[in-house]
Amino acid sequence: MIRRTALPAALLVAGLGFLTGCSGSSGAASSSSTAGDTGVASDTDAASKGAESSGTPKTVDCPGTAKAVKLPAGFLAPLPAGTVVVAVESRSGGRTVVTGVVPGAEHDVLKQMQDAYLSAGLTLTDGETETDDAESNFTGSAATGRWGIRALDDCSPAATRIDVVVKNS
Repeated sequence: MIRRTALPAALLVAGLGFLTGCSGSSGAASSSSTAGDTGVASDTDAASKGAESSGTPKTVDCPGTAKAVKLPAGFLAPLPAGTVVVAVESRSGGRTVVTGVVPGAEHDVLKQMQDAYLSAGLTLTDGETETDDAESNFTGSAATGRWGIRALDDCSPAATRIDVVVKNS
């Protein structure tokens, strides 16, 4: 079953869009890259481009039908057990964008993400949670970046989408 999971504009602006750093322009719209608190390039025009243009797929399948791709060697951001990685993109500046789906309700995946990042020695900063999604910056001695999660309402059993942008130090 294909899920409609375009990330809301707020998540793109405050979250993944600010880390995925598209360059260039499309038509009359221009984008500019700057460094944010995480030291990862940002894209000030990400909200107008949509998820598919800011480094993440617009839709993902539920975990039981998702087609897995290989997680790159040396990817330092923890993912919950059972995550099916569905997209990987290498970006400028040593950044990697990973999208995955995981069986489990968003609030359970949020707890798993928080615990896993803290256990890996990564500090979570500038995060926020809402009813069906959450995001956070993270930093550590080996990596910095941002993750965002969103409930996949059409999956049964419950499932959650994960988007992570990582820059290895």
